Formats: sequence, C-alpha cells, structure tokens
Amino acid sequence: MMLSISNERLKHSLEVARLMKKTAEDAGWSKQKCEEMFILGYLHDVGYEFSEQQCDHASIGGEILRNQGYKYWQEVSCHGKLEAEYSSKELDILNMADMQIDSKGNHVGAEMRLKDIASRYGIESKQYVEAKLLAQKIGLMK
Repeated sequence: MMLSISNERLKHSLEVARLMKKTAEDAGWSKQKCEEMFILGYLHDVGYEFSEQQCDHASIGGEILRNQGYKYWQEVSCHGKLEAEYSSKELDILNMADMQIDSKGNHVGAEMRLKDIASRYGIESKQYVEAKLLAQKIGLMK
C-alpha cells in the first residue's frame, strides 16, 4: 500500500513553504532565494506520494527530485533526520519550519508540533523521539 499526499499534508506543505519564505525574507535573502525557499517548503513532503512507509518519505522524495535535477534535493532527503550527514542553511530553515507547522497546516510551535506527532505515532515512537531531539538540536526547545 502506498501512502499518498492528503489535503491536510498539502496544507502542511503550503504553510511550511510560507514560513520558509518569511524566514528567508526576514534574513534579507534575495527575492529569488525567498522564492526558492517557498518551493522547497512546498516540495519537502512529496515523497509521501511514492513511499510505502512514513519513515521513507524524505529519502524517496529527495531521490525523485535529484533525478529531476532539483537544486535542493538533499534538503528534501535529509529533512527531519537528526543524524543527517548533510547540512545547509536551507535545511536548517526547512527543519525549523517543519517543526512548527502541524500535520493539518496550523502554526503551532515546536511543543504542539511534538504533541501532534505523539498523537499520530506515540510518545515512544521513532518519529516522536527523533523530532524532539531535532527540535532541541535546532534550538526550538530546551
């Protein structure tokens, strides 16, 4: 069974995109770079359409985008991964935005985002544990 991108996931992606664009604007990045951050945010969960397991969506999405020649495929592939070997400012902004928008597209902050993840996967799940550690690593939580 394939996962698929739901209407809620699309709302999540759109709000991640908007938050990434705003963050880039606030940092004084060029108009083109701000537009690129919007597109990256919008595409970051594309792998849900092609993966069978939630934990594979980032890698699968990154690979699909790499094959298309997409500039930020590594950010897509590594988002949400605590031990990613790749790093960039764009990945940092993606992780920050992704950790503040819940699965329905609401701006909730990191603590409520973690509650959202826990409600879907459980507090002892790999998804929750890694998300909490990632939120701490990027400075969204203590």
